[in-house]
Order: sequence, then C-alpha cells, then structure tokens
Amino acid sequence: MNGPPLPRPRDWIAQAPFPWPPAHAVRPGDLYHACYFLVSVQRLRTKTDKPYLRLQLQDVYGALEGRVWETAEQVADMLRDGMYVGVRGRIEVFNGERQLKVEDVAEIHVGLEDLEYFMPRSRRDPEEMDRELAELIASVQDEPLRELLERMLGAGTNLGAGFRLAPAAKYNHHAYLGGLIEHTLSVTHVCDMLAAHYQPHIDRDLLIAGALLHDIGKVREIGARAGFPYTDEGKLLGHIVLGMQMVAEAAAHVPALTPQRLTLLQHLIASHQGRYEWQSPREPRTLEAYILHYADDLDAKMQHAVSVIGTVPGPAGWTGYDRSLGRELYRHHAAEAQGPPQLEYGMASPGIGAHGGRVREEGPDVVASPSAPDAPEPDEPPQPDASAEERPSRPDTLDLFE
Repeated sequence: MNGPPLPRPRDWIAQAPFPWPPAHAVRPGDLYHACYFLVSVQRLRTKTDKPYLRLQLQDVYGALEGRVWETAEQVADMLRDGMYVGVRGRIEVFNGERQLKVEDVAEIHVGLEDLEYFMPRSRRDPEEMDRELAELIASVQDEPLRELLERMLGAGTNLGAGFRLAPAAKYNHHAYLGGLIEHTLSVTHVCDMLAAHYQPHIDRDLLIAGALLHDIGKVREIGARAGFPYTDEGKLLGHIVLGMQMVAEAAAHVPALTPQRLTLLQHLIASHQGRYEWQSPREPRTLEAYILHYADDLDAKMQHAVSVIGTVPGPAGWTGYDRSLGRELYRHHAAEAQGPPQLEYGMASPGIGAHGGRVREEGPDVVASPSAPDAPEPDEPPQPDASAEERPSRPDTLDLFE
C-alpha cells in the first residue's frame, strides 16, 4: 500500500519564506526552513560513542554541512545519498564555519519545475561565452592545434556540448552549470595577456590551446546534475588523467599534430595544478606551463574570494574566517557598496559556496581538509563560537580549488 504523497518544496517550507534564503543570510540560532539535495550522509559516533549524522547538502546557493544529533538513529535508515530533503534546524558557527544543526528532516518530491532551486547556473550569457570561445580558437595560428580545439570544443560535438554545461568544481569555485566554460575562458584570457607581456619567450598558440583544454577532463569527472557528484572514473582517475587521455584520443584524428607538440600540450594539462601535494602529476617545466598554473590558481581563488567578500553586509567590513582561503577578507571597494548581487533562482552568484559553510572537495585531485571524515570526532554537538579571534592556520599542502 502506498503511503501519503511526499511534500513538494513549497509544501515543506509552509509559512516560512519561499524561496528559502541562503544559509549565510540567516542569523546563527534562528530557525531555518530549507530544501536540499542530499549529496551524502555518513553515520558517525562521537568520542563518547553517541551516534550522529553528517550530511553534505547542496542547493542553488551552494554547499552546506548539516549535523543530526538527537534524532540520528531515528532518521538514519530513511536518508540515502542522492535524495531531496526538506530540513528544519538552526544555523550554528563552529571553528569559524557555518553548519546546520538539523532538528527535522524528511524526504520531499522534486519535479522538473523545482530543479531551479537546486541547480545553480552561470550568470554569464551562454551565447556570449560561445562567441568568446570561438574567437579564441580562431586566434590559434597553429593549424593542427586549432583543428584539435575545434574537434574537442566545437559546439556541434558531444564533448563540446558537455563542456558548455559542466561545472568547474564540486564546491568552492565556479561550482554551477556553465562554470567550466566560464572558468576556462577567464583563465585563457589571463594567459593571453601574459603571453603578450612575456613575448617573445612564449609560444602563444600552445599556451592558448593548453588553457582551453586544461580542465577538459572535468566533463567526465563531475556529473552535471544536482549535487555535482563525482563519476566512477572521476574518483578513480581524476580530471587530469582523463583530460590527457581525451586529448590523446582526439589527437589521433589530427595527423598533422606532431608527437612532440602533443607531448608539450599534455604537459600543460599534467602540470596545471602546479604542485605534487595538490595532486599534480607534474610540476610546470615549460614557460607556458608556469603561466597556465598561476593563471588557473589565481582565477579559482579570486572567484571564491569574490563570493566570500559578497557575504559582507553593508558597504564595508570583514568577512568571517574562510577555511579554504585560510584567512578573513576586508571589503572596502566602492563598487561593492550596494552589497552582494541578488541571486535569481537557477543563476549562480559570483562564487557558489555562498552558504559560508565548511566546504571541501572530496575527489581524487584534492588533499583532504581538516574536516575530512577521518578527523577526530567531537565529544558532543559543537557549541557556537564565542570569539573569532583564534583560527586554525591553513596547511601549506591544502588546496581546495580543484
């Protein structure tokens, strides 16, 4: 016998504001009604052997971590990865990070018309980005490299369509539909400017091709659906290995591309994360690889920093401590005086992850953060921070932007 129908998001929210606000806009301690895609649920125990649940939650605003304490045993069997849930609880701040203390959670029904509340999208005009991409490809004078780019990124190809849809990351930077092409264009424009600055020492065609393809493996690493889950091959191989394979497969259909040229291009992909401790198979060993690494790192961190700055209310002030940046930031610029841009549902603000919660990549290309599952478990539910003066330092080997 079928049970009662599951509530829709609007039914669950009831008399609370709908659409629900981002968690960073809710004062700590206030009751919060919201709906999320449940990326993952973990059953854990405190040092005193009390059960609790750690929930990784995702909506249009980004990622948020939730904890279920008192009712953990009652709801554990009902929760599963990949479902949509309604939650009621209170925002708390622990170690400088926002998280949700869940008091009530239930499965909800999400129809096609509701997906805009869970799937963030780039604010940039897709047609404008498509034109920019075409212009950059056309600017490559090396014919074999240009042919390879057209074969892999052309709008009429399956890979090109996936490239235009995919997110650039699961959390911190460009973590929304269209984020990959947006990030790639930004990195490529920076590389183009630096190539001009450092001429005649830079092979511009090689650098532009590498910049356009450096994250192509993310099309197969991250699923373009709610929660942006890692694929099996993404977990097993990672986007760098996948990208190198994809370029090699496409290059087999471009006979004019010499093996040496292909190797130089693959080196740009292999080294773009820059450091072995950041899961980079190789460190940069050409001038073009140096430029690409720093352009990629800068764009990822700037996009996240802009997001963090956008959470400051009013024309000026300090952000909270951001674990992935390892610091607080000060907002002062006149252009920011009107506050962060208002998010339209289905559209990403500049920098998703705007909940201000503890977010971390869990894929194969990132070293685990101090909040990883094997970290020491708490004795009891965390108490809200009384002071933000002392913060843990960011380990030098931690990179959360890929």
